[in-house]
Amino acid sequence: MNDREQPAGDRPVFEPDLEATYTIDRVVEITGITSTTILHFQEQGLIRPVAAGGSGAAPGRFDDEALRRLRRIEHLRTQCGIEGPGLALLVHLLDEVERLRTDLRSRHGH
Repeated sequence: MNDREQPAGDRPVFEPDLEATYTIDRVVEITGITSTTILHFQEQGLIRPVAAGGSGAAPGRFDDEALRRLRRIEHLRTQCGIEGPGLALLVHLLDEVERLRTDLRSRHGH
């Protein structure tokens, strides 16, 4: 991706709303990641639009989890230099680590 990203200091303050969903334009404003890059990550299966009333994904609507994933992916891409299949593999491994941590905490009452 050669798209120009907004510097971190130029991004607006973001307060998460667990019920909120965002258009791709709003996600661009919040994260500073270009729409082309966001759509590329979506095509790779790294992020998913939110489900619309249980009947599938709402086109171009993303939730706070997608924003968190986007930030993680973009950090790995820009700060760590990880691209392509390696990026997808690492993101999926980090997801699995998170899932295992959550499972472990729930089993031990933490």
